[in-house]
Amino acid sequence: MMSKTYQLGTIITIAILIPTLFLGYTYFADADAIQNIYAEVETIDQINPKITKATITFTLNITNPTTRDINDLSSTFDIYIEQNYIGTGSFSNFSIPGQTTKFKQVTITVNYGGLADSAVDFIKNWFSGQDSTLRVEGTMTASVLFGLTTASHRYTATSA
Repeated sequence: MMSKTYQLGTIITIAILIPTLFLGYTYFADADAIQNIYAEVETIDQINPKITKATITFTLNITNPTTRDINDLSSTFDIYIEQNYIGTGSFSNFSIPGQTTKFKQVTITVNYGGLADSAVDFIKNWFSGQDSTLRVEGTMTASVLFGLTTASHRYTATSA
């Protein structure tokens, strides 16, 4: 027959072990889902020039190939046309269910100083009948473990 101290110790160990394993699994499954997200620049929707700056609107195609939902997805990123840096952008409060693709329209404002170098490449491509490449490099961050913490993933998205 087991002593009461041994039984109590076993119950306490199980009571601590099961929630710890559950939380650990949930954290790593959520973090793994974020690592598998990928994005592409779907379209450049609009370039709206002004006197000292331009507004660029483009659509990101964000795909979650995993079975886990991703909540509170946000991103900060740098934007390049060809190899020329033109500015930064961000989005937040975006959720994507498992095994789906969603589109996120993003609008950024850049000063012409950032566009000056890329304008030469853009014109060269236009004369040769080629499209200019828009590249987004950044970090996606999302809530994991029931919103108690976050996980991040670096990514690069380009226009085709």
